[in-house]
Amino acid sequence: MTTVTLSLVSHTNAGKTTLARTLLGRDIGEVRDAPHVTEFADEYLLLESPAGHRLMLWDTPGFGDSVRLARRMAQSGQPLGWLLGQVWDRFTDRAFWASQQALRHVRGGSDVLLYLVNASEPEAGYLDAEMQLLAWIGKPVLVLLNQLGPPRAPDAEAREAERWRERLARWPAVRAVLALDAFARCWVHEAVLL
Repeated sequence: MTTVTLSLVSHTNAGKTTLARTLLGRDIGEVRDAPHVTEFADEYLLLESPAGHRLMLWDTPGFGDSVRLARRMAQSGQPLGWLLGQVWDRFTDRAFWASQQALRHVRGGSDVLLYLVNASEPEAGYLDAEMQLLAWIGKPVLVLLNQLGPPRAPDAEAREAERWRERLARWPAVRAVLALDAFARCWVHEAVLL
């Protein structure tokens, strides 16, 4: 019996829980238009074969202050970095601490990362810091383009994905860039992902 674990990761309030609901076909977690709604990583069974092979999906807290988070994770192997991340942040900035815990969990227990990006913000200032975080985790990354806007012709969608592929080409962990809107269920996009 084989288990493959996918982890949804992204900037806070990008639509991870909404996408998890779409993929699972049921209501899970809490969805609000606010940052840090998801506080802990939650695991769900996405698919199971008759032979018992399983595809698991983790919904995780968002990254929040990505630049600060990238610095903290880079320091986590040092005594002072450990103290700041495990003690100080836990009591002074609970959301920041939860993001760190989620990253450690993802690094230790995921096979593939599903990185959800807001396609309407191609120049977001946090993108490079989050790619550093994904590189720190060290797992293959599938970039999922969310919030693409109204349905478009397949060639326009392909051009958008290609622009994102070019932008993320310097990050070797990125294995593919796919359109997959968290809010609009599209069986074609889901089939391509799976």
